[in-house]
Amino acid sequence: MQLATYFTSFAFSLFGNSIANVVLPVLVLVSTGEALSAGLVALASGASTFVFGLLSGPLIDRYDRRLLASAGDLVSASSIGLLATVGTFGELSLTWFIISAFLSGIGDMPAWNAREAMIYGVQRHSRVALQTLVGVRETVSALAIVLGPTFAGLLMNFFDARLVLWVTAATSLIAGTLCLAAPRAYGRMDKSEGESSKITYWTSFRDGIVFLGRSKNAVLRALTGLNVASVMLVSILQGLLIPVFMTLRDVGYANGPALAAVGLGLLSGGVIYALVGTKVHAWPLTLGASLLNVVGLVLLVQFYSVIYTIVMCFFFGLSSAAVGAVTGVVSLQVTPEEMRGRINGLQNSFSMVIGPLGIFLTAWLISGTSVTSAGWALVIFWMIVNALFLLNKRVRRAVQESQ
Repeated sequence: MQLATYFTSFAFSLFGNSIANVVLPVLVLVSTGEALSAGLVALASGASTFVFGLLSGPLIDRYDRRLLASAGDLVSASSIGLLATVGTFGELSLTWFIISAFLSGIGDMPAWNAREAMIYGVQRHSRVALQTLVGVRETVSALAIVLGPTFAGLLMNFFDARLVLWVTAATSLIAGTLCLAAPRAYGRMDKSEGESSKITYWTSFRDGIVFLGRSKNAVLRALTGLNVASVMLVSILQGLLIPVFMTLRDVGYANGPALAAVGLGLLSGGVIYALVGTKVHAWPLTLGASLLNVVGLVLLVQFYSVIYTIVMCFFFGLSSAAVGAVTGVVSLQVTPEEMRGRINGLQNSFSMVIGPLGIFLTAWLISGTSVTSAGWALVIFWMIVNALFLLNKRVRRAVQESQ
């Protein structure tokens, strides 16, 4: 029952974030009528997430992680609740969206980091294998990310988006309350976790940069670059291009199913790779999946119709998962175990910034040209990234030797 409390809290937190990722871009576009406004909101959220995500590291390693995770969820609930209140009793403006986005960033990343760090306390208290707990957590995460947008789309189909904000705030409130109800032992840090768990985000960031800069880590640099570029691409698609298209077609409710299709494609691709990944050669799989991924993006940004876009979202997610699976294996193989935490921390730090920055730049491009031009700019960017990656001889050798 106590384990169920932890995983249910984890699911509700992710579920609420998934709903917000669907509702907020559409609401910003409908309320302001400007794509650039969505970019400014994303930038405010990203800046707040980056700063407070970094600052939360030392706190998480000194204080009760259960309380910190709960506090983060309650801050997130308050930020969405503020928008819901203003939207219900007043008029939403760009200022309110930026304030809410900034406040949300204060809670989201610290809550996520603290809840992930709690897994050690959960393992000690429950005596369940860490691998099992992580496996269950990743499964819960995937389901929440897929079901959240779908649920958001259904709600927006039948209710006003402002009402959906109340539902979103409620999910974060439930997540924080459940986390607070978890056993105190879940939030305590134990010396057995080792000194590596006390590394602050700033130290992690610095060590990762130094390690990546070494000449022998060229393959890892290429993999990190691909990963960060991929995060920016998906952020732009989910946070701007797809919502703008759906809003222009006056079918904002379809934004949820489209984002869910991307998640479902990623989930399906991961399952397929788990079943057949060891039976095919890694390099041909990487080459083929990368080319299909680029083709999928070209087809996706045509935005012919709602159904067409949803199908292309699934195809794009499917091919992305295949590339991510192979490169994920190679990344683990070329990264020393004692550096994996710091390299992951570096990638997460870059991702906190590059996603919102990409959304802002794309929104600025849309405001000056059109959605079509922005879509083709994204295609050209992704072609260049994949070309640099696939033509790298060291990368090809590392992928070939990964089996």
